[in-house]
Amino acid sequence: MAEVIQPLMLDYAVTDTNSHFDHALVNISGELVEYPIHNTVISGRTIRKYVFLNDSEMIGKQILGASLMDDQGRTLANQALNVIKNDRGFLIGFEFSIKLEVKTIV
Repeated sequence: MAEVIQPLMLDYAVTDTNSHFDHALVNISGELVEYPIHNTVISGRTIRKYVFLNDSEMIGKQILGASLMDDQGRTLANQALNVIKNDRGFLIGFEFSIKLEVKTIV
């Protein structure tokens, strides 16, 4: 069977997916705090988004989860956590692997 999906189509899917992420909301002891996306790494068909918490006022508070949001405030991805913030920075990572599949309909 011939390869239906071409590499360019997969590149478009990666680029389009990446363009929708705008910021993160982090649940710190029940309070939602907005953070910018610290870094993005695209490697092949994988997108990694990182959110960095360096706030000293968050020391000793419980990080319960994080969500990646679009520019309209809609949730695109969630990650549950249960970590007590120490006196160092805390990096939250999200990883997305883009795959497309074609099914032949007869």
